[in-house]
Amino acid sequence: MMTNMLRPLGALILALALVAAACGDDDVDGDAASGQGASNALLPFELIQDSEFTFDVDAFDTTRGLFHVTTTEPTICSITWGETTELGNINNSLTMNGTGIIQHDVPLPGAEPGKTYHFTVQGSTADGRVFQSEMGTFILPEVEAAAEPAPEMAVHGENLAEGSSIVVVSSEFSAAWSADNAIDGDMSTEWATASDGTDGFIELDLGAEFEIAGFEFITRSMTDGTAITSEYTVSVDGSVFGPFPAGNPADPRFAAATAVGRIVRFEITDSSGGNTGAIEVKVFAPQAMGDSGDMSDTDTTSTTSTTVADTTTTTEDDMDS
Repeated sequence: MMTNMLRPLGALILALALVAAACGDDDVDGDAASGQGASNALLPFELIQDSEFTFDVDAFDTTRGLFHVTTTEPTICSITWGETTELGNINNSLTMNGTGIIQHDVPLPGAEPGKTYHFTVQGSTADGRVFQSEMGTFILPEVEAAAEPAPEMAVHGENLAEGSSIVVVSSEFSAAWSADNAIDGDMSTEWATASDGTDGFIELDLGAEFEIAGFEFITRSMTDGTAITSEYTVSVDGSVFGPFPAGNPADPRFAAATAVGRIVRFEITDSSGGNTGAIEVKVFAPQAMGDSGDMSDTDTTSTTSTTVADTTTTTEDDMDS
């Protein structure tokens, strides 16, 4: 009989002990400020925030936004954002290079001026604390219209690179920045090298021998001004064309060249250094006339260039004129 009475009493004591233990963590803010005892708590981001959240449009690549914030100590930081409160996008600064930083400048691929986006910011510090901001919204400023009309698009056929495979690449920053990103047809993904600078290259196998009408190298860029490719060459089965000026999403700078081949190699010859690479590299077939596959006229109003490996003369369509 006594044993049966003690069982409910023991359960009550255990429950009270659990409640007391839970209530003993009320002083989260105090522990967070000192960095003690809060490793499992999600803390307000403002505790490590040293500047306002700011958003603008990338002056080099107007197809993407930029997010900026400074933290009081080295932090691994990311921003999740989207058109609804379900978010759906997550980005961070490549300059973190696997460790915490203080100045966070984060590209937001695909963010459009004038649209309202929801966002939260997350960060973790070396002592194991994890921080998150409240849900907020941002609107990128409208981009001023260009004073001069955009150049006409060059005439060419399909992009053969999208059906190609990677033969070899100088390096990849990580799996998330692989060479496959440069031939996937997606302007929101990028291939980034591991600080190859002007030694960066990417080689493609088109899968068969094709007629080629020209190329584009859409450079990636970092918010600190590095990783921008300004010039590149292309070899087709060993014959070298160029150098050509690299393009960006706003001005891809199609470079006209006539070749026939299967293995196409892009080599960076001039850049601002760092984690160079490409948003996309493109190899264009001639424009087909109906179903005949014949080439049509291509815009050849730019200067001419000659291959390095042989004497074949090609034309370069300077799209920034």
